[in-house]
This record gives sequence, structure tokens and C-alpha cells, in this order.
Amino acid sequence: MDIQLVVFDLDGTLVGAPMDFAEVKERLRERLEMEGIPKELIGDLTPMYETLFKISQTTGMDFEYLHSFLVELEVERAKDSYLFEGSRELLELLKENGIKIALMTRSSRKATEYVLKKHSIEEFFDLVVTRDDVPPEDVKPNVGHLKTILEHFNVPPTKVVVVGDHGYDLLPAKELRCLSVLITSNESGRMSFKIEEDANFEVANVKEAVGLFKRLLKTYVVVPAYNEEKTIGSVLEELLQYFKGKEIVVVNDGSRDRTREVAQEKGVVVLTHLVNRGLGGALGTGIKYALLKEAELILTFDADGQHLVDDALRVMKPVAEGRADFAVGSRLKGDISEMPFVKRFGNFVLDFITAIFARKYVTDSQSGLRCLNRECASKIKITCDRYAVSSEIIIEASKNGCRIVEVPIKAVYTEYSKKKGTNVLEGVKIAFNLLLDRMR
Repeated sequence: MDIQLVVFDLDGTLVGAPMDFAEVKERLRERLEMEGIPKELIGDLTPMYETLFKISQTTGMDFEYLHSFLVELEVERAKDSYLFEGSRELLELLKENGIKIALMTRSSRKATEYVLKKHSIEEFFDLVVTRDDVPPEDVKPNVGHLKTILEHFNVPPTKVVVVGDHGYDLLPAKELRCLSVLITSNESGRMSFKIEEDANFEVANVKEAVGLFKRLLKTYVVVPAYNEEKTIGSVLEELLQYFKGKEIVVVNDGSRDRTREVAQEKGVVVLTHLVNRGLGGALGTGIKYALLKEAELILTFDADGQHLVDDALRVMKPVAEGRADFAVGSRLKGDISEMPFVKRFGNFVLDFITAIFARKYVTDSQSGLRCLNRECASKIKITCDRYAVSSEIIIEASKNGCRIVEVPIKAVYTEYSKKKGTNVLEGVKIAFNLLLDRMR
């Protein structure tokens, strides 16, 4: 993936401490009550920084004076802080790959600098933006905090990954269309309240995040294409938002139009078959190329504009996280309102036949949107040149013990894409070829 910048949260993501934020909140409450501030004005101190600002505006008390109480507690907490296992390894991995690293934290500048120096990780960060470095109304979860970082590096949002342990980290990432990684089990350092928000990827801890990033940084996209000059350009533009040109492999399967030229103009890798070998031949060539390039994840993506890149990220998720070896994007589990009935019926028949040989039922065996990890892809032997390959891949994956999951996706059907893919006659051929192949 074309990851140019990773933005980390600090507390609960990279570091923890024995004193949790619930304790910080209670001690701050005691201090504020000692100052004679009414309990009803203090409230539940959620969130603490914004509450102090509100108290200052309401009472006329000096904000910096009130703020100093919180800073004092944060520094005390920082003195006992510890680095989570995997934090340094992850930072080193990103640096080795030439990726910029920033820190976006709701902590004070004083406490943040103390933590970075204590654990000798300050040299990893190209930019540190604390709550003291942006206006109060910009502090995350407001987008201003993250915008400040993006503007500094002048990096497109789709090439940025935000890593955090709380919804406050995910909200600005989602609004600005950055990718996000949620650390789910680092309880030490997590805020005393939760905000439910979905992330692009989830891992239990920073150690697992190391594996996640290793896989993401070696992801290849295989795009089989036969006479797709009308759509290949826009499809590649969508993919290039998230992937490098050298990671996108268009297999020009003997096209008689300008498919090859259009793809080359987009700066992606183009492999050309001199004659049309069919979908199976194209996928086989693309997957072999990706494996030779030491791909850890391999996405397959149709060239006719039927798939959404956001769905590709969703299909990647379980495999990138290590929960599955093979993920299939299922149109039947998603929005099928645009899917022609004849295709639905044909898919159902082929799903049933595939299930007989695979001994596993997949609701959309003919889907062109898939993600395989390296181990699974290495075990699959593609022998079918034509459309039967979609069933063959599932059969091979199941036979080799690969963990297979399905992810709901939406298929975009245009008059152009409706003419592509399998039809009733093609479905009969697929079924016949599968039967012959299994009888050998």
C-alpha cells in the first residue's frame, strides 16, 4: 500500500502507565473542588480538557491556572509510564520503509515531551502536535488537529494511516478519509469513556500492529483485463489512491483495444498475454508475479468498474489482521439491488456446485474481489484458464485448509458491466469443466 504518513496517538497506543485516566479524573475533581468550584459545574469531567475550558469561561478563572492542575497530574503519570511491547519495533519498521511519522495527542506538550525522552523515541517523530499546539476547538476528535498534520506534510488523506486506541482517534481519520488502525486491548492509557467507531483495521496490541503493517506494505493488486479500455483508466485511478503503481498489476489478456496503453499511462505494472487465455490464465499470471515480488497480501480486482475500492479495503481487513487466509467479497451478502436476476440465479447454481467440491459453501463463489495471504496463494494451483477459475480458487483454498471468510460488498452494475462476466451459457461451461476436472 502507498502509506506515506502514519499518525500515532500516544497514551494507550504506544505507551501505558499504572495510573489510568479514571484516577487522573478523580484527582483533578478533588483539586477543582478544593478551589471552590461547584460540583454541578465540574460535572463528570468528560472530557477533562474541554471541561476546564468551560469552567474558565463560566467562572472567569484563569484557564492556564486550571490547566496546570491537569498538566501536573499528566507529568506525574508520565514518570511511571512504560512503552508497550512492539512500539519501538513498529516505529523502526516505518522508518526503514521511508514513512513519515507524526504524533497527535490530547496530552500536554510538557507531559508528551517527558514521555518521548523517557523512552528515547523522540527521534522517530517528524512532527509532534499536542493539545497545546492547536486551538481548543481543534483538539481531536475535532478534525483541526489532524488537518494541521496533513497540511504540514502535504500528503493526500488516502495515503495516511491514523493509529489509536479510541474513537477520538478514529473520528477525524474517518472524516478526512484517512485509513485507521484501532488498538483494542491496551487498557492502560485508555480514556475513561468510549466512543464506538469502526476502523479500517483492528489489532489487539502494538505487537500485532507490526505484523499488520508488514502485510499492508507488501500488498499487491491483480487486475485481469480483456478489452477494458473504457473502464480500466478510472478503475486504476481509484486503486492508485491507496496503492503504489508498482503494486498494481494489470494482466492485459490479449486485448485487441487500447487496454494496455491506457494502463501503462497510469504508471502501473502491465503484463501482456499475446493471446487471450481467459480469466484463469490472467489471474494465474498476476498471482505468480505478486508472489515473485514477495507479496504478503494479494487482492484481485475486476477491471470493468464493478468493484468499489472501499470494498476492497473491507475485503483486505480479515486477512491483513491475520484472522483469515482468504476473503471473498460477497455481493449476495451485500446490496444486491442492482444485480440482475439472471446473474443471481447463475451464481446460486455455481455456488452450489462449488460447495460440493470445496466442501464449503460460499455465497458468491464467482466474485472477482478477493484477498489472499501469501501462504494461501502459494498453495493454490490454477489449472482452469477461463471463468471456472473462480470456483477452482475456492476449491483449492478449502482443500489446503485455508481459513475462508466472506465480506459483504456492493457490486456496481452498469450497462457495460452487465455484459461482462458469466452468463447462463458460461455457467454451464463452468459446471461442466469443474466436473471434468474433478473426475480426472
